[in-house]
Amino acid sequence: MCRLRSRKIISMVLASVTTVCLCSCYNTTDPAAPGGVSTVSSDEIPGDTENNDVSENKTEILSGNEMVSDDSAVALSENIVEEEPENGYADKHIRLTLPDSGWDVFSPSTACLPDYRYGPSMMLNNDGSIDAWFSAPGDGYNEFDWITYRHSDDGGETWSSEKVAISPSPCSPDALSTCDPDVFYYDGYYYLGYTSTINRRSKGICNSVFLARSVNPDGPYEKWDGSGWGGSPVPIVYFDSIEIGWGCGEPSFVVVDDTVYVYSTKDSYSGVPDRVRVTEVRTADITDPDWPGKLEFQGYAGIRNDTGEDSEYRYRDSDSWDVAYIEESQKFVAVSTNRRFKQNSSILYYESNDGIMFERVSELNTNVVARCHNCGIMADGSGHIKKDDAMMIGYAYGGSSGSRWGVWSTRFAPLIIDYTDEPDRTDEANKNLKVSIQYRTTTADAAPMMLSTDQLIYCKNEGTGAFKISYFWQDNYKRRHSVPASEIEVLRYDPDIVSVDEDNSISPKVAGITWVTVGYEGLSRDVCLCVMPREGYDAKKIMRFYPITGEYSMALVQPYIIKVRPMAVFGNYRLHELAGMDFFKYGVTFESEDTSICEVYRDGTVIPVSVGDTVINVKTEDGIGYSVNIHIY
Repeated sequence: MCRLRSRKIISMVLASVTTVCLCSCYNTTDPAAPGGVSTVSSDEIPGDTENNDVSENKTEILSGNEMVSDDSAVALSENIVEEEPENGYADKHIRLTLPDSGWDVFSPSTACLPDYRYGPSMMLNNDGSIDAWFSAPGDGYNEFDWITYRHSDDGGETWSSEKVAISPSPCSPDALSTCDPDVFYYDGYYYLGYTSTINRRSKGICNSVFLARSVNPDGPYEKWDGSGWGGSPVPIVYFDSIEIGWGCGEPSFVVVDDTVYVYSTKDSYSGVPDRVRVTEVRTADITDPDWPGKLEFQGYAGIRNDTGEDSEYRYRDSDSWDVAYIEESQKFVAVSTNRRFKQNSSILYYESNDGIMFERVSELNTNVVARCHNCGIMADGSGHIKKDDAMMIGYAYGGSSGSRWGVWSTRFAPLIIDYTDEPDRTDEANKNLKVSIQYRTTTADAAPMMLSTDQLIYCKNEGTGAFKISYFWQDNYKRRHSVPASEIEVLRYDPDIVSVDEDNSISPKVAGITWVTVGYEGLSRDVCLCVMPREGYDAKKIMRFYPITGEYSMALVQPYIIKVRPMAVFGNYRLHELAGMDFFKYGVTFESEDTSICEVYRDGTVIPVSVGDTVINVKTEDGIGYSVNIHIY
């Protein structure tokens, strides 16, 4: 990658009444910039020497061997361009090797199956320590997954106690799950991307990508709400396709210069319907505080569709990508698993010179355990791998004898990166490891992992008096332990809707909805309090209607179905994304203002007709509605 960078020369002149000093000129962008520049003492300046003060208009600097005025220097500085050396790795190909099979960092417990910690996100810190985040089982009733955090000071050999870093917010678009973590660090914050299912009826499909941030790796995290942090979560990548598809999710982040690259899975259907399985890439200016709302779609980094027997390479159940940037070669590397959950599963890896277009290099079988899935590659806070960094790959696996869903170990293995003139695909012919998972049979390491409450959603009528919440801490074996309310810290709530007494009793004041964030010894979670009017409301009636996204952008020849699905808020403040038969039940209609640009079917499917822009109006039989913009390109 050859880059041209403009170098601005910054000149500094220091003067003293009693002492003549020689001062250096510093280039803050590159101290090794060509054409060394230095300030000149007053004794060396020709002309008037009676006044030792050097005026700003008469400052002169040396550029090479030529003395020029400051005005000329500014002009020169704007034109100085340094061409970096040609990247010697541009035509090389990445080769990944696992020198040994590594070690397990998690084993499922026979005391609480199913049990897993899949999709690891591993961050290598400057001091050599490692932060790691995992998908873990939720409460088993209301929430599918939580994201847990652990820390290691010895290269991943031993780990701190586990705690839940982020969990769903009830009565919100991420109420069902927080899973598939990826974390990067920028300007004082840890940014945690995750997957969640908006559509409650879909139960595990129709996913979208969400984002949260925290000053601490273990939380508490504030969620992106569409315009800021801490409100009701809104996706940064919304699944706008047919609701029978798995959706969007499994994000991965890399920051290069001032650009954040966001990779995510898209799994949907075309109108045939053929399955569309791709990895999408979006970018934004990371210096913009509102960058999560300004992601620009750049295309498909890779196609993950299954291929037939006669293909050059057969993709079978290829899953999510984790991407890193290798500083030495200026290449992006992506890892995935192929034939996931299968006896002959492998780790795939891809490479890219620009972070947008990726090509498959090869697969890893040697020292990879059978039935692996959802792998990650360790990098620093920006998603970078430096030349001398310790390198690892992590993945979950079921082992040679384990095919039960949700019973997986997690393994980390050392990684070697080098380069070849041609793609080295010799490991594609090798076999993976046939190893059985090892179970935990003791609960001696039980420790607080999650703060729980007797309910996630509390519905109370306004003015009905104080009530108390029952609290528990849950250990890593899913066992609950009671916590006195007096030891709980109430961290956040809306004082206009509820009040909190000294003994942590909660009193509903006026009708409305608020999240109450509670904490205990470093653990926290959100519960939802719905304060209902004393009378005159219908819990099953749509009270409010709004879009998750205000604009749908689609190609004239669209590879997958685009559908408009409204979010409905009911009389009891419950949230649901409407789809399918909901449209008939609530009398939802869709109307395109310009059918020469696009048409829209009764089920919300958008049909592009010609390039241009129009509006689709959505409303219920009760007259509640909204409009969304449609852009056809």
